[in-house]
Amino acid sequence: MRELRNLWFSSAMWLSVWIMGTGCMVGDPYQKPVIDLPQVWHDAEMVQDGDSTPTITTMLPEAEWWEAFHNEELSWLIRVALRRNHDLREAALRVMEGRTLVMAAGTGLYPQVNVNGAYTRVRRSETILVNPTNGNPESFAPPGADFDIWNAVVDLRWELDLWGRIRRGMEAASAEWDGLEQDRRALMLALISDVGHAYFELRAYDEHLDIARNDLAIQRNLLSLVQNQVSAGLASDLEVSRRSMLVAKSAAEIPNLQRLRANTYHRLEVLTGLAPQTLALAVRPLRDTVIQPEIPIGLPSALLERRPDILSVEQRLIVANARIGQARAFFFPSFSITGSGGFQSSEFSQWLDFGSRTLNIGPSVTLPIFLGKTNVSRLELAETRYEQMLERYHQTILEAFQEVADLLVAIQTRSQQLSNHQNLVKAARKARTFVTIRFKEGLIPFLDVLEAERDVLAAERQIVQIERARLSDMVALFKAVGGGWMIQADS
Repeated sequence: MRELRNLWFSSAMWLSVWIMGTGCMVGDPYQKPVIDLPQVWHDAEMVQDGDSTPTITTMLPEAEWWEAFHNEELSWLIRVALRRNHDLREAALRVMEGRTLVMAAGTGLYPQVNVNGAYTRVRRSETILVNPTNGNPESFAPPGADFDIWNAVVDLRWELDLWGRIRRGMEAASAEWDGLEQDRRALMLALISDVGHAYFELRAYDEHLDIARNDLAIQRNLLSLVQNQVSAGLASDLEVSRRSMLVAKSAAEIPNLQRLRANTYHRLEVLTGLAPQTLALAVRPLRDTVIQPEIPIGLPSALLERRPDILSVEQRLIVANARIGQARAFFFPSFSITGSGGFQSSEFSQWLDFGSRTLNIGPSVTLPIFLGKTNVSRLELAETRYEQMLERYHQTILEAFQEVADLLVAIQTRSQQLSNHQNLVKAARKARTFVTIRFKEGLIPFLDVLEAERDVLAAERQIVQIERARLSDMVALFKAVGGGWMIQADS
């Protein structure tokens, strides 16, 4: 009879393990949503002249895509930022946290085993007359008995994941982990973009300061010229006052530009994770950093596989789909195996004897009957969240395509705008030269000189702004198409 019971118990255990290993997973597997994508970037096929920025749709950006700018200073700043930026380090720690949560989500698949050891001194009441009913050792002792209980027990609990509730939870935790990694990549791209924007802005202020100092020198020379004309009786004191006012105005612009440059400099220190006043960058006008890189943007279909914000939302869509299956599993009965076994004795000398062994083990089942719509509400909540994430996924894709399209148009038009303003600067400088000569000869009034100087100054400042905006748009476009796979940074 004992052999029959052992055979039945062993068969039941192996059947339970087999059912758990081959048990079904309720809920539908994740399927990537169908997206209607254009075949080419139409904005990249705009009619381009020789001054437009070339874009290549048959190639993707390199891993260290910022090297396309051929600027060692910028490349160094980006490498330092990737290594030292504290926000990026925090994001990497969140990825490690997600990996730990994946491991924690899968612990329910394995048996939970605990070892308990205990010693108890028992005295039974002399006035109790209750018959032993609960199987405890003191229930069998006579009234007034004193004795010891020595216990060494292994407790076991194992929930069989027949319907995939735990495995769906692992699937959701794994997708959340992948989503954190994509968030880290998005932060990395944003960091590189911010460093690029700040660097080009810093160089734009360097050039603005150069223009302002040159303008101040010109104003002082013209002031000296007007003063000489007053001495010769060819000009009035009013013209000297006007010229002095312009000298003071030009001088007043320099401290403001220096303040703005210092603020940008400090922002670069924060982005690179360097201590204040430790970043050393020499003055370098923007015109010395101008390059014309070819921008590999890839095909539209590649955007879904490269943009970390799209990939992050998709991972959260996978999470929502897994939560639906997890919620449906609560409608089905749960099976588990519980038991305990070890040694129990009232004598320490016989505690670990073979005859002191004890064992109880067996399966249990819990069938949900009435839970006050708890399971129904849980399922409806999971399905609603999936629909929300699906809408968010489609919206993120549309916004990504809009961003790339806007930047393609911006870069092409700014390149053409830059070419036109370069011609404007040349014409304004030439006109100022002619006006200055005619003024020295006394052929035209001083107001014509002022007008010519304003035109040159405005054109020079405008061309710096356009160039800075064009370079910033290039950085933004690299970021918008997903940048490059950060192989070195990821490792």
